[in-house]
Amino acid sequence: MRRLLAAALVVLAGCSGVFADDGRPTETAPVTAAPVPETPPAPVTLPQSEDGTPAVGQIVIDHHRTVSERTLHRRVVTGGGETAVDVWVDREADVARVQRRYGNSTTDTVVADGVRYERGVERQVETSIEVPYVETASGLFFLQQLVSGLVYNRTGTVTRDGERLAVVSANTTNSTISRSAFRTVVAADSRLYVDRRGVIRYVDHRERYADGTVRTVRMRVRTDIDRVPIPPWLDGTAVYG
Repeated sequence: MRRLLAAALVVLAGCSGVFADDGRPTETAPVTAAPVPETPPAPVTLPQSEDGTPAVGQIVIDHHRTVSERTLHRRVVTGGGETAVDVWVDREADVARVQRRYGNSTTDTVVADGVRYERGVERQVETSIEVPYVETASGLFFLQQLVSGLVYNRTGTVTRDGERLAVVSANTTNSTISRSAFRTVVAADSRLYVDRRGVIRYVDHRERYADGTVRTVRMRVRTDIDRVPIPPWLDGTAVYG
């Protein structure tokens, strides 16, 4: 048994290289781990126009097509917070919610399986089988109007919430862009942040009209929500079964 144990130690010693030929222990050289090359982040590609500038109209359409198949939350804040609109959509469960806040007034609407539950300013709850018309959950028409008449250029790439986003920007101080309600935009500063799937994650937009008034718009889109948050006033209603 002793001979077997001694033989095993000799074999292990030879494999590990901790003994010299004369049996004396030797110092083991430190082992430096080989550097692991970092994988560069996937590039964010955008559709381009013939002149090489971002095709912002196509960017908006691609955004709409992508989020039209996803559960999402889109929030738009205008006027520095005076007006806010939140849209939640759960495609799989067929549940949607739209909350509008203007000043001190708030309206809240939930649609589930074609049934509408609404809480208005008077805080009553209404039920209707009609699905109310709401501007597309993606914000298609809103975005199309916002970028209309502006020339965007790609100005860089940033990381927000761990995600790489392409930045496209437009800036003008001498324009006559027509908007709704007979308003004319004379200056604008606009930035869109687009992820590699084509989703416009953020919008930071400011435009000044001919009468001197200024409109600010900020939008955020999330597609990683689990479900639509049901408001407390619908407690007890089997919205999610």
